[in-house]
Amino acid sequence: MYNHTRFISVRLLLAVLLLLAPCTLTFAIDIPKEHVFYFERSTNENYVCYDINLKDGALCQKEPLKAYWVLGGGKRIEGLTFLDRKMAFGIKVIKSTKDEASVYMTANKDLSIRICKRKGKWVGIIKVNGREIVLQKMFAQMKPPFSVKCEYIDIFGTDPLTGEKLCERLVP
Repeated sequence: MYNHTRFISVRLLLAVLLLLAPCTLTFAIDIPKEHVFYFERSTNENYVCYDINLKDGALCQKEPLKAYWVLGGGKRIEGLTFLDRKMAFGIKVIKSTKDEASVYMTANKDLSIRICKRKGKWVGIIKVNGREIVLQKMFAQMKPPFSVKCEYIDIFGTDPLTGEKLCERLVP
């Protein structure tokens, strides 16, 4: 015999769990104190933040950067999804020691980022158009209407020697 009350209770419990799932993700992430850079897109105000990941004061060799979404203008955070990590915003390690790492974002294997300390602060150094840049942010202008293809990426940072602010554009 079909128990209608039990079916409604199970559905109600599932609905509550689904509503609470984003809240659970929000509190599950440890936010490191040092941002290395962040990645914005033209599609909305959400962005991906990349923070240094230290273990016992040294750079974590397996995962030198922690990446996570900052949503709603900084109102909440969430971890990257499986697809985010594998297709776009994830970080792959080329080589790593306790003091330095070379990585790339999964969306662009050709753009290497060197993670190291400069003047006592962890930074990401990237080479674009023959110039080294201490990376601060990347901005992707997405093609409408579906916003899955990228028109260009602007890379913002500073010259490591002079401190001059720089912006370089990459066109895929």
